[in-house]
Amino acid sequence: MKKNVVTLWSIILFAFVWLTGCKKESASVENAGEMSDLQVGNNSSCKLTHLVWGPYYTWDFHYDDKGLADEWRFDWNNGYIQNFRMEYDKFNKLIEAPAYDDFGNLIFTNSFTYSGSRVISQKWADLLSGAGGEVLFSYNGKGQIIRRDDKINDTHEELTYDNMGNCVRSDYFIGSYFFYSDRYSFENKVRNPLLTVSGIDYLFPGAGNGYFNKLWFTNNLSIFYDIDGTGYVLNDYDIPQTVFTTGKQNFPVLANYFDKVSQSPLEISFAYTCNVTNNFAEHSSSQSQKAIGTNKISMRLGSAESIKEQIEQLRRQYRK
Repeated sequence: MKKNVVTLWSIILFAFVWLTGCKKESASVENAGEMSDLQVGNNSSCKLTHLVWGPYYTWDFHYDDKGLADEWRFDWNNGYIQNFRMEYDKFNKLIEAPAYDDFGNLIFTNSFTYSGSRVISQKWADLLSGAGGEVLFSYNGKGQIIRRDDKINDTHEELTYDNMGNCVRSDYFIGSYFFYSDRYSFENKVRNPLLTVSGIDYLFPGAGNGYFNKLWFTNNLSIFYDIDGTGYVLNDYDIPQTVFTTGKQNFPVLANYFDKVSQSPLEISFAYTCNVTNNFAEHSSSQSQKAIGTNKISMRLGSAESIKEQIEQLRRQYRK
């Protein structure tokens, strides 16, 4: 396998029809140890405003007068930008999330249907490609999302949780073809800043496995499977080399990882409405610029046909 697989980003970039991620646990932090005093929800003293995923993508959040996220700028760092503008009903449930480019052109639509407080359907349409679909959600007895199924595109996701409610595994299928698995562990009790992003319960723009857990992940292992079942590890962060810089309320300011596959570092940085730490600028480094070898798939909503084409390209690349 080649060490440098940055091109995986372009290969899978438009992949998977819904590929959202594990549902955000935004109200309860029982049994979370040091997390017991975490302030979440609309009245949080700290809200996430800026998140940089190494060289891969950047998120910026804006909030309305109620403390709800009303804008989410998703920069994929490849020239493609989506500005999602969230709309809520009178119960503060997300019902619409259209996306615009930086010129104000509508490029994507999302609408959500609920049964009580649970989202049961996400209808989406990519106005640039003409693709679209409807994701249906299934829950377990704890109210956790355990399946996402888009029967229109025959794409599926199965989710597994630990006892605390963190999503530890997401498996993705096209029909019966199991092609991708994302796995997480949580050895360090670092608080998840995404819990402060009120109004958004899961990563609807694309893949986001484990992003809305109670804790921030220590390790991420991602595996791509060929059509014959052969697995290829894309990234595997070395737990002993994972280092967090935390500030007020044990929020992370920086998360530094080392990928054993590409033998390169990855830095994720965070900024907040409150002054989490006065030394944020001092902690920032050039590591995110050096992390170009880290093998992390980025996936956006797209058609199943597109997925199959891109997977075939990925298969050919790995077998060179």
